[in-house]
Amino acid sequence: MAQVPSITVLDSDEVEREVATLTAIAAILGEVQASPTGNTLLDRVKTLASILGEVQASPTANTLQDRVKTLAALVGEVQANPTANTLLDRLKTIGTALVTGPVPVEQKTTAHDIALPITRPPNVTAYSANDVVGQTATAVLTFAGIGKAGGSILITRAELELDISVLPAGMASFRLYLYNSAPPSNFADNAAFTFAGADRAPFLGYIDLGAPVLLGGGTLYCKVSGINEQMKLAAASSDIFAYLVTAGGYTPAANNEGYKVTLHSVDM
Repeated sequence: MAQVPSITVLDSDEVEREVATLTAIAAILGEVQASPTGNTLLDRVKTLASILGEVQASPTANTLQDRVKTLAALVGEVQANPTANTLLDRLKTIGTALVTGPVPVEQKTTAHDIALPITRPPNVTAYSANDVVGQTATAVLTFAGIGKAGGSILITRAELELDISVLPAGMASFRLYLYNSAPPSNFADNAAFTFAGADRAPFLGYIDLGAPVLLGGGTLYCKVSGINEQMKLAAASSDIFAYLVTAGGYTPAANNEGYKVTLHSVDM
């Protein structure tokens, strides 16, 4: 009998209809052979099997089975002691840390505590009220590294220590004028403080330190806490500059007296 893809039959309603034969179905499925006709069902199944990869210990590279096996190796076998550095091993390490205690975190403080010693010039020249107190060459004080260049800081506390055994007559409170760059006025020690026009641009404000009191042991001290003043540093500098100014006139007790101003701040 000749093999034909279809035949014509008379339906129950006496209408002729074309019906596919087994020959046509076999053509769609594809012949059972090593190299079936392209795009037949058998050809596509064979292609899919090739992509999945043969079920063997060492599947063909880049087949789906090969990639699944690689993924399994990365995840790690489900066992008490998984292979080191597999995903399962790392998850187990994290789980142990969470159960036994917090995971250690490196913490870096943003606080700054800058103590600036001041050695007065070798004289006992009297200070008048509103005079600048500083060193020999310049009275400008530099609090180096008090914040990040161009950043903002919050000054929280300021202290003044004077290595003097007796409170000088007339010594009253002190004020600290702050700048984000060296003030152009560049006053020397014992100069009368004035707010020069050129000093306006870098000016940040001032802090009243209070009046020093005798602590004993040759030390006068005063401080102010809870300042919480936000200040912006210059773009190219991490420093703050200052003048220490006395509110009352007094005569130093000795040459080269040591003072110390300390500023405490945190980055913002």
